[in-house]
Amino acid sequence: MGRRRPGPGPPVEGCRVMSWSEVSARLGRNDMPYALAMAVLVNGEMTDADDIAQGVTDAWCSAEWPAQALDASIWWNLFDHAVASPCDYLHDGVARDREELPGPEVTLYRGAIEDHRYGMSWTDNLERATWFANRFNGMSGGAVGKVWQVTVDADVILARFQERRGEDEFVLDPHLIEDYAVEEYVA
Repeated sequence: MGRRRPGPGPPVEGCRVMSWSEVSARLGRNDMPYALAMAVLVNGEMTDADDIAQGVTDAWCSAEWPAQALDASIWWNLFDHAVASPCDYLHDGVARDREELPGPEVTLYRGAIEDHRYGMSWTDNLERATWFANRFNGMSGGAVGKVWQVTVDADVILARFQERRGEDEFVLDPHLIEDYAVEEYVA
């Protein structure tokens, strides 16, 4: 995992260190990703890894379309700042060792149109992936969704969210997912 970056730098002159609760106060759910990115990556207002982990969890799980709210590389940096070690991933707001994952490899599913099959959000719940694949079918003459399957190494997993949104969601490293064969699931 040679992609790790140093932790957040010192605050920009004139900025004070803030907690996630201060940064996110009075924000709408779709404003959280941008505010978090500014506080962590630009202004250096948030420096505590545990607080950043909570901010990443809230921002990702609250936004309607988190992967569209920020560029994938910015999300990667935020997830990276939320954990102290390259061996860790974020699990429901807490940094955990990847050895706690179900295995060294995990098979995951994603419901999406073909152009979006390499997205960051995946699940180990086939029924949930099928729901995502079908939720917009036939609307406005758009493309029909499919269920995609991939088996990834544990180090590709940036986060797992089970307690929020009810999606059994795994967030994958956008830099590494394209190294894997994402194939249409066939029952």
